Amino acid sequence: MKNQTNLRFINSTITIEENTIRWENHMIKTANISHIWMGNCSDKTFPYHFVLILLLIALSGSSPASIIGILLALIVYPIAWFYWHRKQESSIGINFEISSGVIYSFVCSNEEFTLQAYDLISNLLSKRNTASRLQISFLGDGKIIDNTETEKESSSSSQNVMASGINEPIINELQKLTLYYTKNSEINNEILGLIEKTIQSINMNDKIETKKFYGSFITMGLIKDCNELGLNALINEIRTNIY
Repeated sequence: MKNQTNLRFINSTITIEENTIRWENHMIKTANISHIWMGNCSDKTFPYHFVLILLLIALSGSSPASIIGILLALIVYPIAWFYWHRKQESSIGINFEISSGVIYSFVCSNEEFTLQAYDLISNLLSKRNTASRLQISFLGDGKIIDNTETEKESSSSSQNVMASGINEPIINELQKLTLYYTKNSEINNEILGLIEKTIQSINMNDKIETKKFYGSFITMGLIKDCNELGLNALINEIRTNIY
């Protein structure tokens, strides 16, 4: 049977990222976690051997003062121990047991937050989502910071900026085409709407929608005007997507 050691952490902040759980000067791999549960984790039994040693010392003592002191310790120590033990049992935490038998317990004074954090952690570990990045603080009433979406939005924004830079010549020619149709005596709102939607889909890097709009350029006859205006970058892009 494994020797279990329970390490308790109060007011700690853990970070769950890339299959690891980190806090303070500690780190464990999620693959090494064999059991996770919410509740108390007081596996310590009353140290009877220590009390017996004190009793033997008291019985073998020759000084009345030392005997009285040890007997008082025998009375005070069990009371203090049971008080501490009951306090440990009443504190609800999130417990991680790893394969070596060591148990890491994280305690927060807010039981409702502890339940919320436990549901989030257990769900994350069961799905083995390596892309997630969570910070869970057990300080005070508790706090959860999910940096996953922020990173996704940042990545998406970077991709859109890159796509916009690559497609800048095409967007410029689409704007020239818009200017050409707005100067026309008979403004065709349907064509102007199509060009505007095409620009938006390019900026969003939505290739499926862009290809669909390029198809409409051909069916609505816009490709002829593109040739007359010398919009070569736009024409080549339409040909690449359609033909």
